[in-house]
Amino acid sequence: MAKANPALAYTMKFRPLVLKELLLECGISQTEVAKAAGISRPSANLLVNRGYMPSDAPNAKREIEQMLQKHSRASHWLINRGLRVEKVWEPLGKSLRNWNPAADNQKQWATRRKNALVQRDLEHIIQLEVEMESVKPETLRHFKLFRDPFKAPYDVQKDGDIYMSEDHLYIEAAMKDAATNGGFLAVIGEVGSGKTIILKKVIGQLKKDGGIHIIAPRSRLDCTMDRTGSSKITPGKLIDAIIRDISDQRVDTRLEHKARQMEQLLLDRSQQGYQSVLIIDEAHSLQLNTFKYLKRFWELEDGYKKLLAIILIGQAAEMKRMLDEELHPELREVIRRIQVAEIRGLNGDLRDYLALKLRRVNVKLEDVIDEDAIKALSRRLTGTDGRERPVSHAYPLTVHSYMAAAMNLACQMGEKRVTESVIMGL
Repeated sequence: MAKANPALAYTMKFRPLVLKELLLECGISQTEVAKAAGISRPSANLLVNRGYMPSDAPNAKREIEQMLQKHSRASHWLINRGLRVEKVWEPLGKSLRNWNPAADNQKQWATRRKNALVQRDLEHIIQLEVEMESVKPETLRHFKLFRDPFKAPYDVQKDGDIYMSEDHLYIEAAMKDAATNGGFLAVIGEVGSGKTIILKKVIGQLKKDGGIHIIAPRSRLDCTMDRTGSSKITPGKLIDAIIRDISDQRVDTRLEHKARQMEQLLLDRSQQGYQSVLIIDEAHSLQLNTFKYLKRFWELEDGYKKLLAIILIGQAAEMKRMLDEELHPELREVIRRIQVAEIRGLNGDLRDYLALKLRRVNVKLEDVIDEDAIKALSRRLTGTDGRERPVSHAYPLTVHSYMAAAMNLACQMGEKRVTESVIMGL
């Protein structure tokens, strides 16, 4: 076990310990290791990847061993392999650069123990070894930054702060077209892919252009969730929201009457030259019965013109399940009428994205990260789907987390810029 300062640790060869395989397969994060040992998160990363042990933490090794012995999964892992806990400090003899954690929390572990059926083609979310991280104050000083370029709410304060790739521009155009022409659209994307940011941009533009009446139920504020995590937005509540958003009329208490009230109000707005659009954020939490009713709302017409456009915004995995006819044959009439637009990762645009984020805080890209590091980050955030096709996981939130962690590590090592070795050390 090598003892060195962080700057020298940077030069150490990537040589993962048995400890790293244990952590990955038992779903134990490096943050837990750091906490148990009383060391920093970057130091824990260097420990499992390069055998680096901080000289100012003489009891770290013992504390980590005790933590593993108390951890049921880790204990079973060692017993099943006939290993003593001291063996975790030996070099593994193989690379674990592209390994993903087997589970990252107790819930996932319990699910795996029950041999739950997991649809791999619906789960393209990288389980990062890098936990969500912010740029530390000392890192800001190191890179001559006055604020974190990746931290909300400062990362986006105006339209010019939003990076729009060709993919994003397509999503934006699809949303505008659906709103304007009575479409039925589902915009899906992973957590942190930028769905909400694009939605805000589109709503702002629609209000500026005029002629569109936006109806947006505040599901997070006005509705609760049931035990399954589904929103209790019932068809009746949706009708209430539509009526209240387009008129000052008192809503009828009987469902049939208020449905007719809603249709008449939408017809009046249409004849006045307005197109109404219902936008539902967090649509993946809708109950299936409510989802089925959306088709009836969308079929309301004035001649050939749809009275109500519908745009759904939701998380990719959950929405794909909801829109799968094999899983929900009872919804096929709805599913077949919905156009789906998916927000993909930024890999092809990663360099330009980072340049924009850093330019906003008056820093040049090359002063923070070099070209080889950008390529390494792109590779790190590329996975494969069920058919072994490359899939980008470079979503904004994920990129932000990786960049914050890489900058913090570079600062601790005394490196002027984030390099390829820093990225691969995460």
